[in-house]
Amino acid sequence: MKKGLALILALLMLGAALPALGEGYTLEEKFYQQAWKESAYRGTVTFAATGDSTAAMDSALWTVIKQLAPRLSLTIEHTTTRTADEGQANLTLTVDGKESAKASYLYDEKLSGFSSSLLSADNAVYTAARTWDLTRLIQSAAQGENAWPPVWRLILAVMNAPEEWKNRAGDYLNIYETKLGIWLQGYADFTTGQENGIGYTQLACSIPGQAVKAEIEQLLVDFYKDDGLLTLLREIATPQEAAAYLQPSERTTLFSLLDRLTLNGSVDVVRRYDTSGQALLDQISFPFTEGSPVSALTISMKAQENGQERRYAGTLKDGTEFDITCLAGEDLIFTGSVEITLPEKQNASFVVSEGAGEKQTIAFDYNLMWAPGEDQYSLADDRMTRAMEGSLLIKPRGESKVPEQSITLDATLSSGSSQRSSTQLNATLTWRDMDSDATVTAALISRTVSPFAYTTPSSVLNAVRLDLMTQESRAALIGAWQQRLALYASQLLGNSMVNLFSTTQQ
Repeated sequence: MKKGLALILALLMLGAALPALGEGYTLEEKFYQQAWKESAYRGTVTFAATGDSTAAMDSALWTVIKQLAPRLSLTIEHTTTRTADEGQANLTLTVDGKESAKASYLYDEKLSGFSSSLLSADNAVYTAARTWDLTRLIQSAAQGENAWPPVWRLILAVMNAPEEWKNRAGDYLNIYETKLGIWLQGYADFTTGQENGIGYTQLACSIPGQAVKAEIEQLLVDFYKDDGLLTLLREIATPQEAAAYLQPSERTTLFSLLDRLTLNGSVDVVRRYDTSGQALLDQISFPFTEGSPVSALTISMKAQENGQERRYAGTLKDGTEFDITCLAGEDLIFTGSVEITLPEKQNASFVVSEGAGEKQTIAFDYNLMWAPGEDQYSLADDRMTRAMEGSLLIKPRGESKVPEQSITLDATLSSGSSQRSSTQLNATLTWRDMDSDATVTAALISRTVSPFAYTTPSSVLNAVRLDLMTQESRAALIGAWQQRLALYASQLLGNSMVNLFSTTQQ
């Protein structure tokens, strides 16, 4: 009897101990901490291609891919230290086992930098302050040194801010939401109706562009008097964004910019609710300024039986029209469609209608699925594992000659139960032509490792400081980079064609 009680007690103690083996962190958290925060990471990607042909691309290009893929490998590595915010990441491409190209990213608490054999013959290191706005690299010289940083990054920073920050900012932001609601009521038109047997109440607003500009100016007056909100926004803004948008002294400059904007058309808002107050449709349409690459955009969210459908439809400045939908279902399953109507005489895959004097349409349906898996513990080998998988199925509409295609990802994380045990990440990414069964595969084998030697950007002598260059000098530098990249690509593909030709002649 006592032996039986002892056995039961031992089993209970063992059962209680198992969850404690991974207590306090998941495999994903452990991998992230080891690879990017406290230790190092190293992995290798190899490639393969199978199949005689695919209608997804030109036959000559497919032949080159098949011949080149097994000769390539990519090494990925990153190292850091838990005592300082500094480290280095490297990407090395090898062809037939010999290094063909290498790129490195360096960072410390003050600077970040990069170098690559693809950008300069002497592997020059290009650095800038870590807070410097990297989008200045792609700004044209005509925009000048005083070009304002794009506001989109700051908007995304607000949307993706930690919940603790959002809670602190909520009381401030609610004030502006209330003011906007009151303003919208001045343009509101309430109606009732019925759709698919469901009664609804609809609020529609059509607001002239000039009225939108006037309201923005009024909100800016209130905004620049709101020290609490300005202080909170400075916590998540870059120094350039804070200097441009979060200084009350800049209000006059912003007003001047708004006055010069041409905003043709109106902003149209539609909100539809059923009799119980549940949202059936939220839609907003707005024009853009003359210098924008987008001329019009409509964003809508519509309730469906199996989820909420988002839709983005609009027109680009060059006349391209787009219509993208996404239905977010349960269990991380997303379905939808993409339809892009190109201006005349544009060639593209997925074309379902074309002809002289006619526009061309790219159209396909898609199904995206992601299964994150769960951590599983094996007592036999004292290992935690997590299997993850995702897939994207693309099905062209109409009579397109492009085949149905799929992209699948299978990945596995594994590690011992100890916090100091190395964590492995192995994954396989596969593109497949569903008609001919042609495939291209990238396979990753990787693990976290002990930290290794690295270089900090602050220690590099004669580094090129991008943030201290003029915009004209940066534009010239990028032009030189593009030429070197184009030359490397042509040499890589050209050598592959030569090797392919030699092989077929033997």
